[in-house]
Amino acid sequence: FCEICWDKQPAHKPKKRGADGYGHERIDKLVVERYRSILEPSSNAEEQETLHREDEDTTWFGIGRDHADEPVFEDYGRFAALMQDSLSKPGAVRHPQLVSFIGQTGAGKSTVVKMLINHQDLKTNQTLRSRFPAPLPGSVNDNVPVSANVHLYADPDSYLSDTPILYADCEGLEGGEGIPRAEAYRFQDGAVMPHAQRKDSDIRSRKKLHRNGNRVSRNLKWAHGDKEKSKREYAVTELYPKLLYTFSDVVVFVLRNPKTFESAVLTKLVGWASASFEKSLGQPALPHIIIALNATDLAIDASQWDVKEATNKLLSSVETAINTIPALQDHVAWWRANGRVIHTTKDLLECYYSSVTV
Repeated sequence: FCEICWDKQPAHKPKKRGADGYGHERIDKLVVERYRSILEPSSNAEEQETLHREDEDTTWFGIGRDHADEPVFEDYGRFAALMQDSLSKPGAVRHPQLVSFIGQTGAGKSTVVKMLINHQDLKTNQTLRSRFPAPLPGSVNDNVPVSANVHLYADPDSYLSDTPILYADCEGLEGGEGIPRAEAYRFQDGAVMPHAQRKDSDIRSRKKLHRNGNRVSRNLKWAHGDKEKSKREYAVTELYPKLLYTFSDVVVFVLRNPKTFESAVLTKLVGWASASFEKSLGQPALPHIIIALNATDLAIDASQWDVKEATNKLLSSVETAINTIPALQDHVAWWRANGRVIHTTKDLLECYYSSVTV
């Protein structure tokens, strides 16, 4: 609405509240259109296929199969390409920071990353299309992952700085052995978008990786002959999170239902961290952990929108979990044997993470 029409709307008058109890706010039309395109993506099959093919070039690493159908670790060169493409001056010393998004399939990891990228890009790009590649959001509560493996994206605000922030988007944990939607498109004919059809006016189309041309494969000998470890599900639920824990500055676990935190999330966070903590060498600092409660009901107590309050509430709800969950008791016993004082679940988490935030 324009200024005159806005003031005529009953809910928009001073001190009036909407049906949800909150006052209405005027929002820039471009912002609305940007976020609507994220939260209400096109269902056109042809458009979806085009977007999935474009997104192939953002793949960082994943698991493939060799000629003998044994699992191999594949690095697509995405990290090196981003760092080279954003280099502002030759020989500059840069310190990239990695924020990794992990979580349940359909919880909204990709949507959160896409909104972060779009929000930063809007500061200098007043068009509907973002100049920076971003993940493809999936449907709510969809059990099939949208993208396969781990993808890497640049934060627009820090891309050209000495400390660029990179977002890693990990495949959803509940996908099982099913083929993600992006892989289904790729397996149809293995084609990629011709270079002639790509515009060079933005960062999205510059220096495409062409996955097959820049792929470096490494044998996973520890998985050969092991039926469970050679499965795609093992890579997604164990290998990827452990690798990301080791190299991340921040780990963001996204979930939609906070009531599942104790039963479905807590042991994972401790288990991944413990395995990485014990096996890695030269890790300079522990990552921070952020628990992102996505799609929260607006009817919750307003105090829960405060980060400190939300953190205290969730951690209080699992305070005694270390006394009831056997898997956590083993970790507690190990730390206590090594002189660490642990009374609550928060104490245990802080053995593996620099901080815990909700």
